[in-house]
Amino acid sequence: MTSLVTKRLETDFGTLVYYFYRNPLQPMFNLYIHALGDSRKWFLKHFSTYSLDRFSWIVPDLLGHGESSKSNDVKAHTMDQQAKYLAAILRKEQVKQPAILAHSMGGPIAVSLIELLACQKATKAKPRLLFYLEGNLDAGDAFLSSQVAKMTFSEFEHEFESWCDGILGDSEEKHIVDYVVVLREAGPFTIWASCKDLVPVSVKGDLLNRLLAHLDFSIYFIFGEKNRGVYSSEKLVKDVQLPLLFIPKAGHGLHTENPSFFWATIYELIQKKNGEVGK
Repeated sequence: MTSLVTKRLETDFGTLVYYFYRNPLQPMFNLYIHALGDSRKWFLKHFSTYSLDRFSWIVPDLLGHGESSKSNDVKAHTMDQQAKYLAAILRKEQVKQPAILAHSMGGPIAVSLIELLACQKATKAKPRLLFYLEGNLDAGDAFLSSQVAKMTFSEFEHEFESWCDGILGDSEEKHIVDYVVVLREAGPFTIWASCKDLVPVSVKGDLLNRLLAHLDFSIYFIFGEKNRGVYSSEKLVKDVQLPLLFIPKAGHGLHTENPSFFWATIYELIQKKNGEVGK
Protein backbone atom coordinates (compact mmCIF):
# COMPACT_ATOMS: atom_id res chain seq x y z
CA MET A 1 0.00 0.00 0.00
CA THR A 2 1.27 3.44 -0.92
CA SER A 3 2.10 5.59 2.09
CA LEU A 4 0.66 8.89 3.11
CA VAL A 5 2.82 11.87 2.22
CA THR A 6 3.37 14.72 4.68
CA LYS A 7 3.08 18.09 2.96
CA ARG A 8 3.12 21.73 4.03
CA LEU A 9 1.35 24.96 3.21
CA GLU A 10 2.79 28.33 4.18
CA THR A 11 0.23 30.80 5.55
CA ASP A 12 0.41 34.33 6.96
CA PHE A 13 0.34 32.77 10.42
CA GLY A 14 2.82 29.95 9.91
CA THR A 15 3.09 26.49 8.40
CA LEU A 16 0.13 24.16 8.07
CA VAL A 17 1.10 20.47 7.92
CA TYR A 18 -1.13 17.84 6.33
CA TYR A 19 -1.26 14.25 5.16
CA PHE A 20 -1.85 13.77 1.45
CA TYR A 21 -2.69 10.69 -0.57
CA ARG A 22 -4.01 10.46 -4.10
CA ASN A 23 -5.72 7.32 -5.32
CA PRO A 24 -5.66 7.59 -9.13
CA LEU A 25 -8.97 5.72 -9.32
CA GLN A 26 -10.73 8.04 -6.87
CA PRO A 27 -10.98 11.68 -8.05
CA MET A 28 -13.04 12.71 -5.03
CA PHE A 29 -10.78 13.75 -2.15
CA ASN A 30 -11.80 13.21 1.46
CA LEU A 31 -10.86 16.22 3.58
CA TYR A 32 -10.92 15.40 7.30
CA ILE A 33 -11.30 18.43 9.60
CA HIS A 34 -10.48 17.48 13.17
CA ALA A 35 -11.91 18.64 16.48
CA LEU A 36 -10.71 21.21 19.01
CA GLY A 37 -7.28 20.26 20.34
CA ASP A 38 -6.98 17.19 18.12
CA SER A 39 -4.49 16.46 15.34
CA ARG A 40 -3.93 14.17 12.37
CA LYS A 41 -1.79 11.80 14.45
CA TRP A 42 -4.48 9.10 14.81
CA PHE A 43 -5.04 8.89 11.05
CA LEU A 44 -1.79 7.10 10.16
CA LYS A 45 -2.80 3.86 11.88
CA HIS A 46 -6.36 4.06 10.55
CA PHE A 47 -5.06 4.51 7.01
CA SER A 48 -3.35 1.12 7.04
CA THR A 49 -5.73 -0.74 9.36
CA TYR A 50 -8.96 0.11 7.53
CA SER A 51 -7.68 0.10 3.93
CA LEU A 52 -8.28 3.81 3.52
CA ASP A 53 -6.02 3.88 0.47
CA ARG A 54 -9.19 3.11 -1.52
CA PHE A 55 -9.87 6.85 -1.15
CA SER A 56 -7.89 10.02 -1.82
CA TRP A 57 -7.10 12.03 1.33
CA ILE A 58 -6.15 15.39 2.78
CA VAL A 59 -5.87 15.30 6.57
CA PRO A 60 -4.42 18.49 8.08
CA ASP A 61 -3.31 19.59 11.49
CA LEU A 62 -5.28 22.82 11.87
CA LEU A 63 -3.07 25.78 12.64
CA GLY A 64 -1.98 25.62 16.29
CA HIS A 65 -2.59 21.87 16.42
CA GLY A 66 -0.30 18.89 15.94
CA GLU A 67 2.78 19.73 13.89
CA SER A 68 1.34 22.91 12.39
CA SER A 69 2.70 26.26 13.57
CA LYS A 70 1.46 27.74 16.81
CA SER A 71 0.47 31.34 16.32
CA ASN A 72 0.01 33.75 19.24
CA ASP A 73 -2.48 35.76 17.18
CA VAL A 74 -6.14 35.11 18.04
CA LYS A 75 -7.11 35.82 14.42
CA ALA A 76 -5.25 32.71 13.27
CA HIS A 77 -7.64 30.45 15.16
CA THR A 78 -11.05 31.64 13.97
CA MET A 79 -13.31 29.23 12.09
CA ASP A 80 -13.24 31.49 9.02
CA GLN A 81 -9.45 31.71 9.01
CA GLN A 82 -8.99 27.95 9.39
CA ALA A 83 -11.38 27.52 6.44
CA LYS A 84 -9.20 29.83 4.33
CA TYR A 85 -6.18 27.61 4.99
CA LEU A 86 -8.13 24.53 3.91
CA ALA A 87 -9.37 26.26 0.75
CA ALA A 88 -5.75 27.10 -0.03
CA ILE A 89 -4.78 23.43 0.28
CA LEU A 90 -7.59 22.45 -2.10
CA ARG A 91 -6.32 25.03 -4.60
CA LYS A 92 -2.73 23.89 -4.21
CA GLU A 93 -3.64 20.23 -4.75
CA GLN A 94 -6.11 21.09 -7.55
CA VAL A 95 -8.94 19.28 -5.81
CA LYS A 96 -12.22 19.67 -7.69
CA GLN A 97 -14.44 17.21 -5.82
CA PRO A 98 -13.97 17.36 -2.04
CA ALA A 99 -15.92 15.20 0.36
CA ILE A 100 -15.70 16.79 3.82
CA LEU A 101 -15.59 14.88 7.10
CA ALA A 102 -16.00 17.46 9.86
CA HIS A 103 -15.73 16.43 13.51
CA SER A 104 -16.95 18.64 16.38
CA MET A 105 -15.24 22.06 15.94
CA GLY A 106 -14.51 20.92 12.40
CA GLY A 107 -18.23 21.41 11.69
CA PRO A 108 -18.28 25.22 11.83
CA ILE A 109 -14.98 25.29 9.94
CA ALA A 110 -16.60 23.15 7.24
CA VAL A 111 -19.56 25.55 7.04
CA SER A 112 -17.16 28.47 6.50
CA LEU A 113 -15.23 26.44 3.91
CA ILE A 114 -18.39 25.57 1.98
CA GLU A 115 -19.40 29.24 1.91
CA LEU A 116 -15.91 30.21 0.79
CA LEU A 117 -15.89 27.67 -2.05
CA ALA A 118 -19.30 28.89 -3.19
CA CYS A 119 -17.87 32.41 -3.51
CA GLN A 120 -14.58 31.40 -5.10
CA LYS A 121 -15.85 30.09 -8.41
CA ALA A 122 -12.35 30.25 -9.86
CA THR A 123 -11.25 27.33 -7.66
CA LYS A 124 -13.87 25.07 -9.27
CA ALA A 125 -13.89 23.02 -6.06
CA LYS A 126 -17.44 21.84 -5.49
CA PRO A 127 -18.28 19.73 -2.40
CA ARG A 128 -19.98 16.44 -3.19
CA LEU A 129 -20.46 15.08 0.32
CA LEU A 130 -20.44 16.37 3.88
CA PHE A 131 -20.24 14.13 6.92
CA TYR A 132 -21.10 16.28 9.94
CA LEU A 133 -19.64 14.22 12.80
CA GLU A 134 -21.25 15.63 15.94
CA GLY A 135 -20.23 19.00 14.57
CA ASN A 136 -21.32 22.13 16.42
CA LEU A 137 -24.70 23.52 15.42
CA ASP A 138 -25.91 25.42 18.49
CA ALA A 139 -25.02 26.50 22.03
CA GLY A 140 -25.60 22.99 23.36
CA ASP A 141 -22.67 21.70 21.34
CA ALA A 142 -20.31 24.23 22.94
CA PHE A 143 -20.57 22.92 26.50
CA LEU A 144 -16.83 22.20 26.80
CA SER A 145 -15.56 25.20 24.84
CA SER A 146 -17.86 27.54 26.79
CA GLN A 147 -15.93 26.74 29.96
CA VAL A 148 -12.79 28.01 28.26
CA ALA A 149 -14.26 31.01 26.45
CA LYS A 150 -15.56 32.62 29.64
CA MET A 151 -12.01 32.89 31.04
CA THR A 152 -9.25 35.32 30.23
CA PHE A 153 -6.19 33.73 28.67
CA SER A 154 -4.21 34.22 31.90
CA GLU A 155 -6.91 32.41 33.83
CA PHE A 156 -7.09 29.53 31.38
CA GLU A 157 -3.32 29.23 31.11
CA HIS A 158 -3.21 28.86 34.89
CA GLU A 159 -6.00 26.26 34.82
CA PHE A 160 -4.88 24.42 31.67
CA GLU A 161 -3.24 21.37 33.26
CA SER A 162 -6.06 20.79 35.72
CA TRP A 163 -8.57 21.32 32.88
CA CYS A 164 -6.85 18.58 30.88
CA ASP A 165 -6.79 16.35 33.97
CA GLY A 166 -10.53 16.92 34.32
CA ILE A 167 -11.16 15.72 30.77
CA LEU A 168 -9.07 12.62 31.40
CA GLY A 169 -10.59 11.93 34.80
CA ASP A 170 -10.10 8.32 35.85
CA SER A 171 -10.48 7.04 32.31
CA GLU A 172 -8.02 4.50 30.94
CA GLU A 173 -9.74 4.29 27.55
CA LYS A 174 -7.14 4.71 24.84
CA HIS A 175 -9.10 7.21 22.76
CA ILE A 176 -9.47 9.55 25.76
CA VAL A 177 -5.86 9.14 26.89
CA ASP A 178 -4.63 9.82 23.35
CA TYR A 179 -6.88 12.87 23.01
CA VAL A 180 -5.60 14.45 26.21
CA VAL A 181 -2.03 13.95 24.97
CA VAL A 182 -2.67 15.91 21.74
CA LEU A 183 -4.75 18.44 23.68
CA ARG A 184 -1.72 19.22 25.82
CA GLU A 185 0.44 19.39 22.70
CA ALA A 186 -1.90 22.00 21.22
CA GLY A 187 -1.36 24.07 24.36
CA PRO A 188 -3.46 26.62 26.22
CA PHE A 189 -3.37 29.48 23.71
CA THR A 190 -4.54 27.39 20.74
CA ILE A 191 -7.42 25.97 22.80
CA TRP A 192 -8.41 29.31 24.30
CA ALA A 193 -8.20 31.29 21.06
CA SER A 194 -10.17 28.63 19.16
CA CYS A 195 -12.90 28.59 21.81
CA LYS A 196 -13.16 32.39 21.76
CA ASP A 197 -14.47 32.14 18.20
CA LEU A 198 -16.11 28.70 18.28
CA VAL A 199 -18.48 29.55 21.13
CA PRO A 200 -20.13 32.70 19.68
CA VAL A 201 -20.33 31.03 16.26
CA SER A 202 -22.16 28.09 17.88
CA VAL A 203 -24.32 30.14 20.24
CA LYS A 204 -25.59 32.29 17.38
CA GLY A 205 -27.41 29.19 16.21
CA ASP A 206 -27.39 29.84 12.46
CA LEU A 207 -24.89 27.16 11.40
CA LEU A 208 -27.59 24.81 10.13
CA ASN A 209 -29.28 27.58 8.15
CA ARG A 210 -25.92 28.55 6.69
CA LEU A 211 -25.50 24.96 5.55
CA LEU A 212 -29.00 24.75 4.12
CA ALA A 213 -28.27 27.84 1.99
CA HIS A 214 -25.62 25.87 0.09
CA LEU A 215 -27.09 22.40 0.23
CA ASP A 216 -26.54 21.29 -3.36
CA PHE A 217 -24.67 18.16 -2.23
CA SER A 218 -25.35 15.17 0.00
CA ILE A 219 -25.02 15.64 3.75
CA TYR A 220 -25.15 13.15 6.63
CA PHE A 221 -25.28 14.08 10.30
CA ILE A 222 -23.59 11.34 12.31
CA PHE A 223 -23.71 10.98 16.09
CA GLY A 224 -22.38 8.43 18.57
CA GLU A 225 -25.11 6.07 19.81
CA LYS A 226 -24.09 6.83 23.41
CA ASN A 227 -25.08 10.46 22.79
CA ARG A 228 -28.49 9.70 21.31
CA GLY A 229 -30.92 12.30 22.65
CA VAL A 230 -28.17 14.25 24.44
CA TYR A 231 -27.60 17.16 22.07
CA SER A 232 -30.20 19.73 21.04
CA SER A 233 -28.52 19.74 17.61
CA GLU A 234 -29.92 16.26 17.03
CA LYS A 235 -33.43 17.72 17.23
CA LEU A 236 -32.46 20.50 14.81
CA VAL A 237 -31.45 17.89 12.25
CA LYS A 238 -34.62 15.88 12.78
CA ASP A 239 -36.74 19.00 12.36
CA VAL A 240 -35.35 19.66 8.88
CA GLN A 241 -35.52 15.94 8.04
CA LEU A 242 -31.92 15.54 6.95
CA PRO A 243 -30.18 12.13 7.11
CA LEU A 244 -29.27 11.26 10.71
CA LEU A 245 -27.11 8.23 11.54
CA PHE A 246 -25.66 6.77 14.75
CA ILE A 247 -22.41 4.89 15.31
CA PRO A 248 -23.02 2.09 17.87
CA LYS A 249 -20.78 1.70 20.91
CA ALA A 250 -19.41 5.22 20.40
CA GLY A 251 -19.73 8.61 22.01
CA HIS A 252 -18.23 11.85 20.72
CA GLY A 253 -15.09 10.10 19.43
CA LEU A 254 -16.95 8.40 16.58
CA HIS A 255 -13.86 7.50 14.58
CA THR A 256 -11.77 6.30 17.52
CA GLU A 257 -14.35 4.55 19.72
CA ASN A 258 -15.76 2.26 17.03
CA PRO A 259 -13.48 2.78 14.02
CA SER A 260 -14.39 -0.38 12.11
CA PHE A 261 -18.10 0.49 12.06
CA PHE A 262 -17.35 4.17 11.43
CA TRP A 263 -15.21 3.54 8.36
CA ALA A 264 -17.59 0.88 7.04
CA THR A 265 -20.37 3.48 7.25
CA ILE A 266 -18.30 6.14 5.49
CA TYR A 267 -17.29 3.68 2.77
CA GLU A 268 -20.90 2.66 2.15
CA LEU A 269 -22.09 6.26 1.86
CA ILE A 270 -19.26 7.23 -0.49
CA GLN A 271 -20.00 4.20 -2.65
CA LYS A 272 -23.67 5.20 -2.70
CA LYS A 273 -22.70 8.68 -3.88
CA ASN A 274 -20.41 7.29 -6.56
CA GLY A 275 -23.24 5.05 -7.73
CA GLU A 276 -25.60 8.02 -7.99
CA VAL A 277 -23.07 9.95 -10.06
CA GLY A 278 -22.54 6.95 -12.32
CA LYS A 279 -26.24 6.68 -13.22
